[in-house]
Amino acid sequence: MESLNLEYLEKRKVELEKEIERLKEEEKKVRELYEKAKKLEDEAYEALRKAKSSEEMAKLELRYHQISGKRRAIEEKLNEIEMKLRGAERELEEVKRRIEYLKPRPVKWVEERPS
Repeated sequence: MESLNLEYLEKRKVELEKEIERLKEEEKKVRELYEKAKKLEDEAYEALRKAKSSEEMAKLELRYHQISGKRRAIEEKLNEIEMKLRGAERELEEVKRRIEYLKPRPVKWVEERPS
């Protein structure tokens, strides 16, 4: 029955708007972190490609795999945040639709005039 309560829906709408704002901020921070990790990974790959000796190549390969693993972890976190954000936005739209449905509408009175 709570899903049909207008006061509950208004509170839920405010909560969802705050949650969406928080998720957008978090997404922005994680995306910046991802871009930095991607750049480091690209630099490590270029250094690995230019390596001459097998010792140097082994060290650079280890470094590349560490950076690549961190980038993948950040990418997973970013995908998780994006999914949460999409879910919250969908739920907000549903709540707005329910609120619109439950709000009283102005009634137009039609006068009947004798002809």
